[in-house]
Amino acid sequence: MSVEGPIMWQDGMPTERQGEEQVQHHDEVVPTQCQSPRDEPLFNSIAEMILDLAGEVRGGFETSNINQREIRGLCETLGKKMDDLAERTSALEFKVSDLRRVTEESREAIHQVKLGEESLQVKLKTMENRMRRNNLRLLRVLEELVKGDLKALVVRFIKQGTQTEEEEEVLLKDIQRVHRDPFRKTTNRDKPRKILVCFHTYAIKEWILTMALKNKTVTAEGIDFEIRSDLSTVTLNRQWELGKIIDVLKRLGATAQLKFPAALKGMANNKMYVFRDIREVVCLIKTLDKDYQPLG
Repeated sequence: MSVEGPIMWQDGMPTERQGEEQVQHHDEVVPTQCQSPRDEPLFNSIAEMILDLAGEVRGGFETSNINQREIRGLCETLGKKMDDLAERTSALEFKVSDLRRVTEESREAIHQVKLGEESLQVKLKTMENRMRRNNLRLLRVLEELVKGDLKALVVRFIKQGTQTEEEEEVLLKDIQRVHRDPFRKTTNRDKPRKILVCFHTYAIKEWILTMALKNKTVTAEGIDFEIRSDLSTVTLNRQWELGKIIDVLKRLGATAQLKFPAALKGMANNKMYVFRDIREVVCLIKTLDKDYQPLG
């Protein structure tokens, strides 16, 4: 656009004239929106809320940091306790292992002691039976019959009861001692105490016993009495059990006899057997008779 005339200045700004109209060039200023006084409380409230929220966030971070430090401390304490617990567990495992070893050693020692005790009991029973092997017991001989020499009475009873060919003088000389049992085994005063007779010669004692065992009771001077071996109570009970088994074996066609002190010797199926355990004899009987039932 062309402008005639000189350029005029006003208030430090150039002006142009076109015709008679003077035009002023001003920078265009965009009018700004004025803030209303009613909006100030709202902005203040929002600002306060933002400040409070920032404070809460800052406090939360501080609390979180404190909690993290506490948790870290608790984790460290727990780790130390776990390490201590691991050490104690290891020590306890070592003690348990040592205790097991000592227990096994003690169990083995007890087992050896039991074996030694059983061996001693067997030896003691054997010695006792050996000491009594020349003895006989006379049962059911009334005590009021003994009015004089007990030894002479025993010789007469043995002579008449077994009908042995030995002379009374021989028997008198071979008897080492004879006496009543000093201890009464029952409260029944009417039951006579047994008479114990010890012989010098084992063969004579065995001959008398063999003749007496042909019958359960023998008779002399009108009195029934019994002649039995004088062994330990355990051995006598075992002999009694073996006696019942011998009867069973004989009924099944086998041969059997007692072997000193309480073993069983027999023959079955063309084989010779020697048993010291009754259960083994029962097994043999079951091979001969499958329907056999041991007595209780």
